[in-house]
Amino acid sequence: MTSEPARRPPSARWLAPAIALLGSVCLVVAGILPVWGSRLIAPQYPKGLDLWFYGGRAEGPLGEVNALNHYIGMQTIDLAAVPELALWPLVVVGSTVLFLAALFLPGRLGRLALLGLVLVPVVVLADIQRWLIVFGTQLDPTSALRLDPFVPLVIGPSTVWNFTIWTYPGPALALIWAVAVVALVGRRTARPSGLLAAVTAAAALVIAIAGTLFVVLPAVQPVDAPAAAARRDPPAGPVDLVRLVEAAPAGATVVVPTGSYRVHLVLDRPVTLVADGEVLLDGGGRGTVLTISASDVTVRGFRVAHSGGQVEEAAAIKAIDADRVTIDGNRIEDAFTGIAVKGGSAVRIIGNELVGSGQVVSDVSHATTSVPAAATDPVPAPSPGAADPHAGHAVGGGPGGQGDGIALWNVSGALVRDNVIRDVRDGVYLNYADEALVDGNRIERSRYAVHAMFGTTVTVFGNEIRGNLSGLVFMYTSGALAGRNTIVDGRSAGTGFGVVVKDVTTFRLAENLIARNRIGLQAEGTVNGLATEAVVVSNRFAANDVAVALMPSTDLVFGGNVFDANLTQVAALGPGVERRNYWSYQGVGNTWSDYAGYDLASDGVGDVPYRAGGIADLLVATDPALAALRTSPALAVLRTAQAVWEGDRAPVVLDQSPRTRQVGADAVPGTDPEPSAGEPWRIAGTGLLVAAIAGLVLPWRRTPFGGRAT
Repeated sequence: MTSEPARRPPSARWLAPAIALLGSVCLVVAGILPVWGSRLIAPQYPKGLDLWFYGGRAEGPLGEVNALNHYIGMQTIDLAAVPELALWPLVVVGSTVLFLAALFLPGRLGRLALLGLVLVPVVVLADIQRWLIVFGTQLDPTSALRLDPFVPLVIGPSTVWNFTIWTYPGPALALIWAVAVVALVGRRTARPSGLLAAVTAAAALVIAIAGTLFVVLPAVQPVDAPAAAARRDPPAGPVDLVRLVEAAPAGATVVVPTGSYRVHLVLDRPVTLVADGEVLLDGGGRGTVLTISASDVTVRGFRVAHSGGQVEEAAAIKAIDADRVTIDGNRIEDAFTGIAVKGGSAVRIIGNELVGSGQVVSDVSHATTSVPAAATDPVPAPSPGAADPHAGHAVGGGPGGQGDGIALWNVSGALVRDNVIRDVRDGVYLNYADEALVDGNRIERSRYAVHAMFGTTVTVFGNEIRGNLSGLVFMYTSGALAGRNTIVDGRSAGTGFGVVVKDVTTFRLAENLIARNRIGLQAEGTVNGLATEAVVVSNRFAANDVAVALMPSTDLVFGGNVFDANLTQVAALGPGVERRNYWSYQGVGNTWSDYAGYDLASDGVGDVPYRAGGIADLLVATDPALAALRTSPALAVLRTAQAVWEGDRAPVVLDQSPRTRQVGADAVPGTDPEPSAGEPWRIAGTGLLVAAIAGLVLPWRRTPFGGRAT
């Protein structure tokens, strides 16, 4: 007998059509994914500058990279000058045709189609390498920095001076290769009938063409194309804005009509510039968008975006040596520095919204110390005539992709009020600022919310400060007042300070809510005496890991404060703290949530002193490895033993008149934290759990008739 060849099940003939339809969808998806990527890393850009190139656009700090390339004479990266990008939709459709041919055509034709599909990403990478050769070898000989021609690699690392450039294929090319592998597997499956193969191929081509027209083309269209501009930005302005401003006499009010203006505008005479409707001032990723070089200038109601970067010291709005400048009600986005003021007096920055890129150092791990780098590495004080120490480099480790929200240097009489600032380096940076008032602002998700250095008479009042690496940082300042601020959720493991004070004379911290920070207040180098005052009064320190951390050079007076449910109330960061700080102000002590004394007279003052602080609190406050022991029984035993061993040693805190109840209402009532991204899911999960339990219990409840419900 002759044996019959094994027959494949009928369902196997449907495998190739299914692969064909799935592969065509994958190729459409590849059309909207990044084709190629690069990352520039240098000491001034520790987190790198990431660029992703799609089939017709780029994402990332392209303006910043072009500014860097300009200094070495490299051509500007302009995707509009790359004609091959217009072919990308055809690449998607052509790859689908090759994929279907490789899947359904037998013999040599199918194998050639498969080879062509494999070579599609290779050809794309070869074309990118050709452009890299052009960019690296055709350098401008008159550029500021001379560099020998070089050729960056399309895949792998390249080094140019102190920059390391990593380049790699994007997920689009990887997905095309994956589809080629699927086609190779599909060729080994049972072939469908001619009719089924033809119908499947036609359906797959329809998917590819429709996906290219309605998905790929809109996704890869350049962001400055007319359709994108109409979708995101107002239409082009109806007037020549530069000529309109140049024609305005001194003291005039210039009303700018609705529209989008690609400008680098200079206001060199006293004018009032007002937006009539939605007006975008677009810097195109180069330089400062709006420069003010005259006194008595007002800028109101604009959207200002797309400045240059760190190398250019660029800003959305910059005022230079100008008095009585008002910047009011503007929205600033995609700018290295939002508002920069260098020199001048009586500057008013009111009611603006500044949104950064978020490219700020997210954490700085100082695992062995609780003191931030800013507080341990003194910055040499430059003279007022010297260059801005924050210009041209990322202060405190922040990358070059994002500068400060509002930066004031050598300014007197500044008012910063009612601004919303988020995702920047320092929310408000004051350097050599005299008589500055920062009040009513909301500052979120930045490095330092308010950073004051080398100034005099700086008042920070009534601000809402949430989720920053540190809240208020005062350094080398004379006359600092922080009052009625809400400073919460500074949880960074490396910083996480509510308030940092270093070498400040005449300092007052009053009526603030300081809660849920790693360290509420850390102080160093303060002096309390006849000529200077350093007091902390009527604040509420709540739910911080450490409420107050004191260096040996600190001399503070605490009174009327509420220390509520902090894991460590006070930590001494060195010997001698107990001899320099006082825990009663004008006869008023503090309220301590862990006070174990009594008040027989019911007068609100404890009959025995409050004592706290010692080696146990110091260890858990400064060593992250022991942080988990703060609430452990072991630490409670250690504290008890410490009280016996150190009975003759002065405690870090000795409050002779502790309050047993809070006097008056909270100076700044606490607010509920905003729900985290996972909060809705936790609520939904709890609801589902309750519903599941109810579903199990209710069917078995007894009925009024003695039976069980079904």
